Amino acid sequence: MLNLKKIFVGLMAMVGATHLSAQEGYKVAFVSDVHFHDVYGDFQGDFQGLKSEKTGKYATIRTMDSQMNSTRLFNENYFAFIGVLDDLMKKNIKYVVLSGDFSDDGQKVHIDGLKKIMDDYAKNYNVKFYMTFGNHDPVMPITMDKGKMDYLGTNGKEQPIFSKNSKVEKKENGNDIIFSELVKEQGYSDIIKQIDNYGLVPNKTDIYWETPFSTYKYNEYNFEKGMNASLPLNRKYQISNEGSGDKLGDNVVEIIDGSYLVEPEDGLWLLAIDSNVYVPTEDGKKFTSASNAGYNKVLTHKNHLIKWVKKVSDEAKKNGKTLIAFSHYPMVDFYNGAGNEVEEIFGKGKFELKRVPTDEVAQVMSEAGIKLHFGGHMHFNDTGIKKFENGKFLVNVQVPSIAAYIPAYKILSLNENIAKIETVPVDEVPRFNELFEHYEKEYSQLEKNNNKNIWNKDILRSKNYREFANWHIKELVRLRFLNREWPEDIKNNIIPLSGKEMFLSLSAGNKEIANGLLENKKVRLENLEKWNGTDLATDLYRFRNSGNLALRDISQERIKEYEMLYELSLYSKESPNPNKEKLKLIFSILNKFVNDHPDTNFTINLETGELKEL
Repeated sequence: MLNLKKIFVGLMAMVGATHLSAQEGYKVAFVSDVHFHDVYGDFQGDFQGLKSEKTGKYATIRTMDSQMNSTRLFNENYFAFIGVLDDLMKKNIKYVVLSGDFSDDGQKVHIDGLKKIMDDYAKNYNVKFYMTFGNHDPVMPITMDKGKMDYLGTNGKEQPIFSKNSKVEKKENGNDIIFSELVKEQGYSDIIKQIDNYGLVPNKTDIYWETPFSTYKYNEYNFEKGMNASLPLNRKYQISNEGSGDKLGDNVVEIIDGSYLVEPEDGLWLLAIDSNVYVPTEDGKKFTSASNAGYNKVLTHKNHLIKWVKKVSDEAKKNGKTLIAFSHYPMVDFYNGAGNEVEEIFGKGKFELKRVPTDEVAQVMSEAGIKLHFGGHMHFNDTGIKKFENGKFLVNVQVPSIAAYIPAYKILSLNENIAKIETVPVDEVPRFNELFEHYEKEYSQLEKNNNKNIWNKDILRSKNYREFANWHIKELVRLRFLNREWPEDIKNNIIPLSGKEMFLSLSAGNKEIANGLLENKKVRLENLEKWNGTDLATDLYRFRNSGNLALRDISQERIKEYEMLYELSLYSKESPNPNKEKLKLIFSILNKFVNDHPDTNFTINLETGELKEL
């Protein structure tokens, strides 16, 4: 059941533990899915960008319309990334991990901007960055001619910008295409050469660095050997559409693997696993996207990683090192067992079910020695744990995106066998509204063209980044999720219902129980008329994405109402009415999203796997 006591404890933990006091030990910040877009980057094309009447700067940005229809922000995260780094410097954090999708499609212009910022912080604050690859960096393992249709033009219309050899046609009545070679979607080799530091290649200050393919032993390491091992030609594996290793089959291709192990200070081993899997087509000439593959495909197509992780884990144990693994994809089911109900409502593979790792993933990785793993990709704030009969376990900490609802990052504090996790929401971001003047012109153009489903202009009244991100999830539900993900019968028969109408539907034949629940939960029937199915769907996404962080945007009164309706659904008898049965499923899914493992501020016992909420 929706556990109000647990919920209120979680809410107080968020309010009262903005910075946890930790004993001396290792501290590492995890910042995921930055999707960095250099809004002030030089695209070196015929388009200078949009000139600000306030600052005089020229900005090259994506439209607000594209942002409100995407699961990530494209523009404001530029300011959010700087704001997060400033916050981390105040906390004196010296290690910052970017767990994939550090760029938005690997374009040189954006990675140049990202690297410049990291270079400045590394120089001025002596902070070390460690990165791993996500499915947006690279989009494909090799560099591709690409671009975007939805940059914002000076006339408020979409401005297409593409590399010269892209196969793209101008839209009717649209702006002319502008060409820039800096918007190519770069592959592994070009990104590694461009970054040339921050974990992807060794640093002279690192105590140790290796890849799955390096042959030297720990006591044989030196910087020159590490640099040689980091070369793209020395970190390739073979893969075919059928698999890898002894399951190669025909049409074998070689792809770079960006995995590495680094020891930034004595005793701390950070294991960066490149869990991207780009499966080649049968002819070996193209690749499928890595976005839905994750660790399910790692098991079948990158089995060299499993052997390497086991070797690293054994060496860490032998040498008394503390091993922390991170990658872009989750290793544990992030739906808390709600998968069957989600599939029954939304369909097989829908509602992100394609991205849920199987239990075999956790079992294989725990057998390989991983106890604690930090993942990204989903833009979720979540903690998952799998325990096995042999006593082994795997805790997967999902790091939320700073470019989506709710923007936040994680801080890991390690002291002996206790890992302390702090989740820090990104509420206040200086200059987050610096680009809003450009969106005003876009909105005027959309109105002029009588566009349907225009984003709500009230978003431009946001007082801070938190409020802006909350608008983003609301608009995302309205403009995209309800249209694309929800079945027609639910959209037509459940979404229009008020909370009161849902209550009456669930209470049919159980009026005595229903009235008792109203009285027991102190819920007023008239208050249920204040919200409808769209509000319920929005809160469902809030909890799915943010776990207990979402409590800051959902009132305690609404939580009590949801709790009452969920309990009522348990008493509700099986009905031939499919709408009633699906309504029961929706509340069951909501209940599982809420009552998950601790996900905000908590500790992990690395000997037993026990989680304790703080």
